Amino acid sequence: MGRLLCGAAIFALGILSASAAETPKSEIKGGIEGKVINVDADKGILTTAREDGREHTFSITDETAIVGPRGGVVHRRLHDSRFHAGLPITVVASGEAATEMHLGFDRKSRKGTTVAGSSTSPSTGGTADESSPPVSTRRTSRFRGFLGSKPAAEKEAGKPDEVEGDDNDFPGKIKSVDPSQRLLVVALLNGKDRSFMLARDVKITVNGHASRLGLADTIFKPGIPLTVVTQEGGRKVKEVKVTPAVSRRLKTGG
Repeated sequence: MGRLLCGAAIFALGILSASAAETPKSEIKGGIEGKVINVDADKGILTTAREDGREHTFSITDETAIVGPRGGVVHRRLHDSRFHAGLPITVVASGEAATEMHLGFDRKSRKGTTVAGSSTSPSTGGTADESSPPVSTRRTSRFRGFLGSKPAAEKEAGKPDEVEGDDNDFPGKIKSVDPSQRLLVVALLNGKDRSFMLARDVKITVNGHASRLGLADTIFKPGIPLTVVTQEGGRKVKEVKVTPAVSRRLKTGG
C-alpha cells in the first residue's frame, strides 16, 4: 500500500512538472511570451507563436504601450525595423487587444527588415558583417584604452544598436528617490528597476509644469508614474516628466 501511494505521488509530481514546463511563467506580469510570425503595421495586427506552436493574433491601437528590450518607448511602433519574423516578444493583452508589447533582444534588426503594410525602408545602420568587426585604434581616454580592446561580446551587451538607441523615453513608476545624491530609481514597465543619476540642470515637470523643488518635491513618492527622457543611448538624463494625474484617473476610473 505504501509503495502504491509513493508511486502515485511521484506520478502526480511528474504531471505537475510537465505542466509547469509547458507553460513557462513570463517575467512580465500577465505577459504572453513568443516570437513574431507576422506584422501588419497599417492594419495594426500582430501574430505571434509560443514555444508550443500555438499562435495568437493581437490588435494594436494607439493606446498600446510598445517598449524596447531596455524599457524605452519604441516611437516607430509597428513600423520599427526590429519587427520581423522570429523577433522575441512578450505581449500583455486584454482579450485580443494588446495593452503592452515588450520587444526582446534580436541583432537581426541591424541588417534591416521589412514589415507587412509598412512603407519604412530597411535600416542601413550596422549592416556590416558583425563576425569580423573593424578594430579602431582611436584613443577615447587613457583609462579605456583603445576602442577595439574590449571583447565583442562585452560590446554587444553594453551598447545598444542604432535602432535601440532611439528608445530614449523610459516610462515607469517611482521606486525610490534620494535628492541629496540626485538619484532616482524607477520601476520600468518590463518589471525591471533602473537607476538614473540626474544633473542639477535636468528639467523636472509635474503634469507639464516645471517643479521648483526638483527631486525634493513631495510628489516624488513610490508608485507615482513618470517618464525619464534621456539623450541618445539612454544614459544621460535630459528631462523627468512626473504624471500623477494618470495615477488618479486610474484609481477613479475617469
